[in-house]
Amino acid sequence: MKWLGLFPGAYGDKGGLAQFNRHLLDALATDRRLTLRALGFAGDPRAPAPAEANWSIPSPGSRLGFALHAAKAAARARPDVVVAGHAHFGAISWPIATARRARLMTLTHGVEVWEPGRGIDALALRRSAMVTTVSRYTRERLLAWCDIAPERVVVLHNTIELDRYVPGGRPRDLEERLGVTGKKVLLTVGRLSPHERYKGHDRVLPLLPELERRAGPLHYLIVGSGDDRARLETLAHASGAGHLVTFVGYVPDELLPEYYRLADAFVMPSTGEGFGIVFLEAMACGCPVVAGDRDGSRDALCDGDLGRIVEPDSPPALRDAIVATLREGRSHETRIPGVERFDVEHFRARVRELVSSLG
Repeated sequence: MKWLGLFPGAYGDKGGLAQFNRHLLDALATDRRLTLRALGFAGDPRAPAPAEANWSIPSPGSRLGFALHAAKAAARARPDVVVAGHAHFGAISWPIATARRARLMTLTHGVEVWEPGRGIDALALRRSAMVTTVSRYTRERLLAWCDIAPERVVVLHNTIELDRYVPGGRPRDLEERLGVTGKKVLLTVGRLSPHERYKGHDRVLPLLPELERRAGPLHYLIVGSGDDRARLETLAHASGAGHLVTFVGYVPDELLPEYYRLADAFVMPSTGEGFGIVFLEAMACGCPVVAGDRDGSRDALCDGDLGRIVEPDSPPALRDAIVATLREGRSHETRIPGVERFDVEHFRARVRELVSSLG
């Protein structure tokens, strides 16, 4: 089979969506049943990629240029399958798939398909031979409005590179630099965007004074940057928790494992996660997790088997879950049992299944 992949970003790009796309392309590139040609809309063209992926970023940041290059690539490759790396790529992917009489596979990631879509993107979803979602929750939300046969909408969970995220002792230099020696550490990792307030920083900050009274000296580390930081800083001081919070700012991916090893609990009571790769990262490093029960977080925590899931808008429930997690403590020697089910090999096996179903 000949496959053509059209992706918003992958190699040389940042973020969870790009990471998912890299893992998918790596899996497809190792499948000898197909030949692959993959184009990216954004990223660093110099970034390394598997030769088998035939990856390029032909017109960085130009939607028209990307569409023209995609059409030319399709004319040359004559694909049997076209992969749209995002639901908003329907205006490019569906006409190409239709013109080439190819099957269309559309990848979805979360909120972009939770509400009824319009125009050609929605049409492309309906006409897709396969739509993947990263969680059962997103699948349910999509099927609630999209007129597509349920058997064509399948779950393809996020994955985690377990060789990168490993348990380890509490990093003393980081502990001292952040001034948290002798304190329990809560951690949240995520962008501080007005559009992502669903992540739940607002729900944790007002609880901090009571959490310290019940669980002992603690400190809350907020990793991430964005335009919502000033508002959250104001909320922290208004809640009497300003001295209990450090806004760390942006941390490169390669340094994140140190923060997961430092933390006693990873807390993100979100209501808008498609899945939540940060939950896997934390658990792979041995850090216990507290998450919300109203979105794709349930899949990452396997309905509570791997961590605590609570009603995110119930302050008492969230408080009690965090206190219980801190009192139980954590291991710095072993990862959270069960997170291995999300490793790269399981992901690649699932991709092979999906390739077979399109074959």
